[in-house]
Amino acid sequence: MLSREPIIIVGRKPVIKYVTACVTVFNRGEKSLLLRARGRRISNCVDVVNLLRKSFITSLSIKDIVIGTEVLKESDKYRYISFIEIRISR
Repeated sequence: MLSREPIIIVGRKPVIKYVTACVTVFNRGEKSLLLRARGRRISNCVDVVNLLRKSFITSLSIKDIVIGTEVLKESDKYRYISFIEIRISR
């Protein structure tokens, strides 16, 4: 059986909610997780990682950062939305 790492999608909630979610995942015994955000929420995702590293889990390491663009088709138009994925581990 393949084990999949948890994914936390950063959205509109306050940053501390996502920090708490990450701490909870690590306290469950997970070794790594993936944070994902799109558009205007990318800065919140980076804030979550920085707050985790400075205040909660000082041994946290960033394993991988992926940035890119998703293409969404809406009726006859295309929208391009940037995203970021940050893989962190203990």
